[in-house]
Amino acid sequence: MATPRVTELRPNPDGYSYDEVKPLARLALQAGLSVLLRGHPGVGKSTLARELADELNLPLHDIRLAQREPAELCGVHFPDRERQTLQLLPPDWVRAVCDAPGFVFLDEINAAVTRLHQAAAYQIVLERRVGPFRFHPQTVVLAAGNLDDDNAIVSPLSSALNNRFVHLRLRVDAAAWVRWAESAGLHASVVGYIGGRGKFGAETLYEPNGDDAFPTPRSWEMASRLLSHAGDADVRRVVAACVGIPAAEKFQTWHKMQTRVDPRLIVEKGKVIDFKRMEPSAAYAHVWVVSDYVLQRESLAEAFLPNIARFLASEGLDPELRFIFLRRLDAVPDLLTRLKRQPDFQTVAAELVDLHMEALA
Repeated sequence: MATPRVTELRPNPDGYSYDEVKPLARLALQAGLSVLLRGHPGVGKSTLARELADELNLPLHDIRLAQREPAELCGVHFPDRERQTLQLLPPDWVRAVCDAPGFVFLDEINAAVTRLHQAAAYQIVLERRVGPFRFHPQTVVLAAGNLDDDNAIVSPLSSALNNRFVHLRLRVDAAAWVRWAESAGLHASVVGYIGGRGKFGAETLYEPNGDDAFPTPRSWEMASRLLSHAGDADVRRVVAACVGIPAAEKFQTWHKMQTRVDPRLIVEKGKVIDFKRMEPSAAYAHVWVVSDYVLQRESLAEAFLPNIARFLASEGLDPELRFIFLRRLDAVPDLLTRLKRQPDFQTVAAELVDLHMEALA
């Protein structure tokens, strides 16, 4: 297996972003160490486990401790009358990771589990076995749990068990979630709303407020799935059912704003947009909707390229929004190459390069 490249990072008490923690976790697993990943509910711990299992080409065995009886972890003993002993009958997942390499994911490891659960986890993590059944040498173990301040029922792990883990904390990462949401085909309005919140993206994505429904990466994904089946009249209600009323009210404002943007007039008719007096959220709505319109076209006529370049060069458009627009258009094969022939594009591209060089200086 290739060793993952890990960018130099300073230890951060608030944790690492999704993109930062993933190579760290993979490095530890490939070194034969067990990893304990902590983070808020719905922040992406299970998704990270699935992606790591795929990258390591290992079958995933997802074991949620809070939902398992101890016997489902340790197996059950049955009498062997001929030998007059008790024999251990292991669960299917144990046999699987003994016979061949596997990815053991101990989810909810600190979710009010009993001492029996922790004893089983200790044996799995420390000794890589269940009873006499030893895991394949290439089987890896990743555990995950919520944070103590998550208003979730959390049981402290023993110091002996804690000391057997490489500890990583996954913080809320709006930028990584937006990239994942785009690739997963989530509803464009939800992706655009989270992506357009800028420095407020993390607290928009995760905001516990004591209500039954509140924003988390998981609940925003549920809202996206409901929106794909809901009419415009139901937007506020279906979103509120997933992320709560306060977040739904803010989302509704964004949703109305972005539905007022007509990308056809900009891309096909060359409508000029003045961003100088426009609110940042409205400016982002224009960038998101226009880029989404371009991304959905199977082919883009040459006659539309000057209009796209002109939009990118619009007065008052923030350089960061221009970078976002270009990053999204980069997904269209050869589009940026075709745009480079447009004078407006050449001017803006030179300005952005200068800004990038200044930031690196």
